[in-house]
Amino acid sequence: MLKYYHKKGLAIIAVSGFFIAMMASCTKNFQEINTPHSGSTTATLLQLYTGIGAQLDNTAEGEDATSTRWLYPITQQGAVYTRSDYTFGQGANWSGFYQNLAASYQMFSQITAYHADSVNYTNIKAMVLVLRAYQAIELSNFYGSIPYSKAGKGFSGNTADLKVPYDTQQQVYLSCLKDLTWAVNNFSTSATQASFGSGDFLLANDISQWKKFANSLRLRYALDMYDKDNADAGPIISDALTKDLLTDPVADVVGLSQTNIPNISFDIGGGGRGWSFRQECRVRMGTTMWNLMSNNNSINGSGIFDPRCKIFFEANGDGDGNTDWVPFPQDPPSPITDGGDPYNTERDPNNKGWSVDKVGNLYSDFNYYWGRDGNISGSSGAVPEIFMTPAEVHFLKAEVYARGIAGVAQNMATAQTEYEAGVTSSITYWTNAAFNSSVWIMNKPAAATPSSADITTVLTNPKVAFNAANALQLIYAQEWIDQIRQPWVAWTLMRRTGGATPADTDNPSVYAQNYGTYQRYQYPSDEPLLNRANWAAATGGNDVVSTKIWIAK
Repeated sequence: MLKYYHKKGLAIIAVSGFFIAMMASCTKNFQEINTPHSGSTTATLLQLYTGIGAQLDNTAEGEDATSTRWLYPITQQGAVYTRSDYTFGQGANWSGFYQNLAASYQMFSQITAYHADSVNYTNIKAMVLVLRAYQAIELSNFYGSIPYSKAGKGFSGNTADLKVPYDTQQQVYLSCLKDLTWAVNNFSTSATQASFGSGDFLLANDISQWKKFANSLRLRYALDMYDKDNADAGPIISDALTKDLLTDPVADVVGLSQTNIPNISFDIGGGGRGWSFRQECRVRMGTTMWNLMSNNNSINGSGIFDPRCKIFFEANGDGDGNTDWVPFPQDPPSPITDGGDPYNTERDPNNKGWSVDKVGNLYSDFNYYWGRDGNISGSSGAVPEIFMTPAEVHFLKAEVYARGIAGVAQNMATAQTEYEAGVTSSITYWTNAAFNSSVWIMNKPAAATPSSADITTVLTNPKVAFNAANALQLIYAQEWIDQIRQPWVAWTLMRRTGGATPADTDNPSVYAQNYGTYQRYQYPSDEPLLNRANWAAATGGNDVVSTKIWIAK
């Protein structure tokens, strides 16, 4: 299967031409070798769709390294004690998106060309549009303007489709929201609809789940852009609130997981996640997160009131025989080093032992099991590469009611209800995920569901308890916590709220110096090389990370 996308179209065509010429001159005595393949030379719809799934997540090694080393300290969901081996913005699944964009057009062309009953392929088209919108907006949230409306059509044979202009981020948002709205309104439960069945790698052809996911994305993205374009975003927000949304704290979490698609064999969330933690072993629990989960700095952990703290992080390994909780200063005024090898897979109890590689690890790290390997999100694990959680949906709704926007009257009572439902949903999901992970052995939650007492303890803690006076700060903080395995989403939340997410108050000048300039990613180096005129038009020839993306305050 050949895939053409705008930034590499010329190179692919040139290489293909070379091989065609070479093969044409090498036919003598090779008649049998050159016998045409008897099978189809065109990928099936299912093959194209599965290919989209393989390029959809954020767990390729470079992308996960960016998340672990850069996005955690930028969003302050975690801290690092020294510089990374990887430059900022490496990855972000740029090439994967454009391969998927081309595949989506190939799928639509096939449906039109080969299926007279194309109306019966509405669900398949809607699924592809939802996934395309998800990936396009997530990419745009890193870069700002991106080639979109005219990109992904290099396979057409038209040379004009190989070098295409960039769409502004506003244009990308509006186009994707239009597609999501179409999908929500056109998903069908009719028995005549074509289906991938268990071949649907995301939701196993559960159309009601697809509608909830698409509508929940509408709410997320419309709220992302509301403060920049409330005229377009407002009606979408108010409409989304009238339709089904993701609600079940466990069953409605949407993400890629091999567990859900046993009949499809490709790596999802494989080595990238584990590799990134082992490679970027510098990442630690920072004081910003710690201060939202513990009442005090007692190293014995007696101040911890939020059960997610011991699910997300673990005690240090200073070798004194005690279980010591020591957060790394989020933005230390002078360099601090740390030791140990807390993400080494030899820490498995059946290998060297849980504590061996922790020796010298003076500060609390991310829980070993999040970086264990692909199994945590693969066939023997319980945590997918998350796209969206019901907890986030509750927090989005809480924000709408707390602000009184998009034609929705301000209602603090409803905002509190949604906020508390979000906190409860988050704690429930993460407890369930840790308990049901087959690789999680040490310090595992005692049950799959947190007790009502545990939930009450969190909701009534002064650091969490709803207060109308600072409702938005509370909502953003808990949404940010829930996004611990989605730092790219926390990045967007931070941008569109103008930095209203939790932040270090001890050394803000150090943060500004180290991370304050990182407002967007630079485009891949072959963009100015192969698509220079359009790149220059989008950047003014000045592609710098300090330029804010459109949705940012």
